[in-house]
Amino acid sequence: MSDVLASDSVAPAAAFGSAPTVRITRIYAASPQAVFDAWTNPEQLSQWLCPYDLTVAQVDMDLRVGGTYSVLMQGEEKHEHHGVFESIEAPSRLVMSWAGGGLKGIESRLTIAIEAAQTPDGRQAARMTLIHERFPDAETSQNYEGGWNSAFDKLERALDA
Repeated sequence: MSDVLASDSVAPAAAFGSAPTVRITRIYAASPQAVFDAWTNPEQLSQWLCPYDLTVAQVDMDLRVGGTYSVLMQGEEKHEHHGVFESIEAPSRLVMSWAGGGLKGIESRLTIAIEAAQTPDGRQAARMTLIHERFPDAETSQNYEGGWNSAFDKLERALDA
């Protein structure tokens, strides 16, 4: 995995033609296992996996390769996201399809890579890189980029709690 210095870049996905890709890297003052658990434990996921003023109304998850998940986000409207786990390598990597929401009927893919790191003051940390690829257009990828950054701010607060 390569380091990403900026958390707000949109670039073409080489493996999927010219479809835009969102790539975001964050460092959290938590262990890689704690970050992995935040993605794979429905109770923890429900605390942060929604952008802006949305809340998570329901999470269903069958955490195994080939297993499915769904996340129902609630705001003025309901937004369901769902997919299938393609790869699970605890605590360092998750790959899953991602559909629903504003994806205009397209199934996208998430790769979450997590590795040990250190905070600038030398504390244990986890570097998490999300790669979200296969967007239908640049506008949709930019919307998701903002949403992911908002959700990752919530993840930081959840990990600090």
